[in-house]
Amino acid sequence: MQATTPKQKKELNFWPHAIVGAIIFIFVACGWTVKIALDNPVEFDQAYLSKYDHVDGNINELRANQKVFDGHFEVKHPLMRVEMDKETRIPLQVLRKANGLPVEEAHITLLLTRPDTNAFNQEMQATMAEDGTFFFGPVVLDKPGRWQVLTKIQIGEFEGFATYEVFASK
Repeated sequence: MQATTPKQKKELNFWPHAIVGAIIFIFVACGWTVKIALDNPVEFDQAYLSKYDHVDGNINELRANQKVFDGHFEVKHPLMRVEMDKETRIPLQVLRKANGLPVEEAHITLLLTRPDTNAFNQEMQATMAEDGTFFFGPVVLDKPGRWQVLTKIQIGEFEGFATYEVFASK
């Protein structure tokens, strides 16, 4: 018969609790990562004013059309700075390279956007054309910094794209 000692020390093990805690932490971290990913979707570059899938499937054709367009036309963007919180018209001029004359008949779509987000996108058509200059707007920019002006220009069978930047400041 064994004699028991009155004060036997009981050994405590915390490693099972640590393993369970680590597994729970991993599940919480995975769930949090998925929630963040769903709340902040990927924003596509809109340089061609089309959905990513369309651009991806037709990029060679778009680039070939752009090369032909650039051979026939020149796009000028005279606006470089915009005063914030003030109405501004965005001018755009398309010139024929052969004779330097402005194009009067063109279908132009303009997208005014921030480079870092699509939340402030403003898409517009030309409101009027004066002496070969197409005007868009008026627009009011309320965020300081860099804005991108993306244009899709269709002249008959020619289609081209142009991108330039405008800076908004007070």
